[in-house]
Amino acid sequence: MRIAFLIHNAYGIGATIRGTAHLSAALAERHDVEVMSVHRVADTPALPFDPRVRLSSLIDMREGTPGYEGDHVLNTGTHRMFPDPAVETGRLRYRTLHDLRLTEWLAWTDADAVIATRPLLNGYLARHGSDRYLRIGQEHLTLASHEPGLRADQNSCLPHLDAFVTLTEADAAAYRTAVPEAADRVHAVPPGSPDLGLTPSLRTSRTIVAAGRLVPGKRYDRLVDAFAKLLPEHPGWTLRIYGRGPEHAALRRRIDSLGLYDDVLLMGAVTPMEPEWAKAAIAAVSSDTEPYGHGILEAMRAGVPVVATDAPHGPARLVAHGVTGLLVPLTGGTDAFAAALGRLMDDQETRDRFGRTARVHAAAHSTEAAAKAYERILDDVHARRTRERAELDALTPRPRKAARAAARLSAPHRAENPRRARSPRKPPRPRTSAAALVTPTGAIEIRPTAPFPGPYTLLLTLRDDPAAREVRLPVPDPGPAVLGRATHRLDEGRWDTYLLAGTTRRRLRAGLVEQGALLGLPPLEDGTGFAHWIPYRTKDGYLAVRAWRRPAHAEIIALETGESGLLVTAQLHGIVRSLPRGAMVRVKAREEGSESFLLAARDQGRGRFGFRLPYVMPLAGHGAPQDVWDFALLPEPGVAPVPLGRVLGDLVDRKRVAVLPYTALEHPAGGTTRVRPFVNVRGDLSLLMRDNGDRTARLPAD
Repeated sequence: MRIAFLIHNAYGIGATIRGTAHLSAALAERHDVEVMSVHRVADTPALPFDPRVRLSSLIDMREGTPGYEGDHVLNTGTHRMFPDPAVETGRLRYRTLHDLRLTEWLAWTDADAVIATRPLLNGYLARHGSDRYLRIGQEHLTLASHEPGLRADQNSCLPHLDAFVTLTEADAAAYRTAVPEAADRVHAVPPGSPDLGLTPSLRTSRTIVAAGRLVPGKRYDRLVDAFAKLLPEHPGWTLRIYGRGPEHAALRRRIDSLGLYDDVLLMGAVTPMEPEWAKAAIAAVSSDTEPYGHGILEAMRAGVPVVATDAPHGPARLVAHGVTGLLVPLTGGTDAFAAALGRLMDDQETRDRFGRTARVHAAAHSTEAAAKAYERILDDVHARRTRERAELDALTPRPRKAARAAARLSAPHRAENPRRARSPRKPPRPRTSAAALVTPTGAIEIRPTAPFPGPYTLLLTLRDDPAAREVRLPVPDPGPAVLGRATHRLDEGRWDTYLLAGTTRRRLRAGLVEQGALLGLPPLEDGTGFAHWIPYRTKDGYLAVRAWRRPAHAEIIALETGESGLLVTAQLHGIVRSLPRGAMVRVKAREEGSESFLLAARDQGRGRFGFRLPYVMPLAGHGAPQDVWDFALLPEPGVAPVPLGRVLGDLVDRKRVAVLPYTALEHPAGGTTRVRPFVNVRGDLSLLMRDNGDRTARLPAD
């Protein structure tokens, strides 16, 4: 069967897109599947679609490309479909051009079934769809979540659709009550989560993970406040919030005002999200409304216990209270949510028990089960169409030729009995890619997949290296190539990965990259010094390894900034294992000719030391509109400076997510100077000083 999904923007990261990607992949096992995105805003989607799924678009909104249509003469005015408030503003709002493209596509598509994925698109499908194919509407929120006008408009579409599918049976019942004349067309299909074969969480990371759009309904303010209550009694725990959205700035201010800038990380949008859940000890869902809970299911798949508000309708259908996690009454507020989190933070045994059970429960919610449910709906609708047409034919005698023509138009045919000759789909072009897994010992297992025969050799090359350093290792069959920390040396920098076979050399695209074992993993320390590495996906989708190798390193373990200055605590690693008497911290401006100054390093025992930087010191030497100062430890005369920064863990570019607040200072010469510490791209500590700058101004690129 040819199945087409109609979606607003397949290039974003929301739950509708994720659900469509998962369902389309499962259906592609047995069907020809297309995802038609109304808008195209990027060259490649942020969430990966199965290579067997054809991704197309109706309107190109990629600025600066030859096909850009944002300035199309028809991309003005008002569309003629009912208003859908969520897409009535911004650059992707619907216009006259949308009316034209959508009606044209609905007229000429050769799909056997079209599945629309939001109210406005359900309206287009109901009004302009054809009897040549099955017309299926989807609800990715709930009936109650829509404002009254949109609720009434979408409800009016249901009698003109062949089926309407909600996420939960409770919401399906609400629609059947609201639209009784279409009650037999309303179905509930819980979305599934694919089994990606990920290594489950060990739940020892002391990390709480939350993920979703940064919007008011997700109530991340409640989560941050609850975490703030718990942190004094649970030092060392971290909260990570993944996602993007309009609440980012407000959340950033709240985190800073509570002094949590070193404990709560706004991670941004990360795809795929599944390996990030596997880093969690606890998953947190603080929403006021949660139609289904895709994130809950992904966390449970990773073996992570869930603390969730008992919001309608999703959490209670997935989280078994006291079995796979904890449900918090909505009326309980911040205190109740904090109490539930604290219970699991205090109890590793309970986390493990809940997490193991959650993994078993999640296995029942597979994308394959969702795909089969949709197949049953399509079969039932097809049978109903055929039956209704037969009844109509029996009541309306027609010439044989006309009857045959009507039968051809009455309903879609199965793929094995096509309406007309169709050119076969070209098989997807195989890609050279690799999955990477960090083991508990810190080794990196790399499993390549290639469209050309082996035997294979894994090649790593140091980026921008005049000496062209490289590492080669054979890829056994079967089994991964293994980079062992004690057996393979990667010098400091970024290493790109390639697969070799004979004369063929291909750069490796990143498959799943599992970094969870890095949380809490100590560095490698041997007679040559300090080493740490992180496999990661580059911005353009390739597999790389960020390596640090230094004779000595001082890892920051605590950092506090305020009006009086900067307070830092660090731990020594490598060949300098304890703080020599008289050791100093050097703070040096990057501007050529600028002077540096020294701060006393206070020994705290066992290789730990601290220092304090009064901001008046760099302020006195601040003359340019912008200065950047770099930090290093000077152990003793004749010993090389020791880098001071943060490189341990799983974050390759910490500067992007570990954003420290600015401090506004009055410059002695007049005016205001803004000061902000940050971890630079090398992983080392720096200080930005900028005159009269915006607090959201970008940090230097180093």
